[in-house]
Amino acid sequence: MSILNSSLRSGFTLIELVFVIIVIGVLSAVAIPKFTGMRDNAKITSELSTAASVQTAIDACHGEWIINEGDFTCGNGIDPSDSSQFDATSGYPKVLGNSDTAPLDLILKNGKTVQWVKDNQGHYKGPASRTIKPKNPDIPGKPDGNDWWEYNSTTGTLTLIDN
Repeated sequence: MSILNSSLRSGFTLIELVFVIIVIGVLSAVAIPKFTGMRDNAKITSELSTAASVQTAIDACHGEWIINEGDFTCGNGIDPSDSSQFDATSGYPKVLGNSDTAPLDLILKNGKTVQWVKDNQGHYKGPASRTIKPKNPDIPGKPDGNDWWEYNSTTGTLTLIDN
């Protein structure tokens, strides 16, 4: 009989199960809101990282222009002798890509896969500035669905326009 009693008492009581469920509920209530913004944060980080890479590539082209005085290749296929692709007076590329759907393929090695687009107004948009719905308050320096990137071929700058 003592073996039967010990096997029946090895389970959890109803109070213990309710307590565990309450603890799991409290942990979920704290953890879930932390994870909901992770996708947006990843898109923002990806876009900022790509923009920094683009700016570095633009600066590298300008550095090549300064050092080599016109006899060089730039980026991923920008022809410095072609006045439609390169500004010979400022030393910066005029275009960063071949198309609106691959607007960075001439300046970045993986420019076709970075998921940026260029709209008909010449605005560059990455994963965050295309898809993230703006939240209040708008955080300056972090792209959202109202913002875009603008390239100035005279100064060689890619700037986030917070709108």
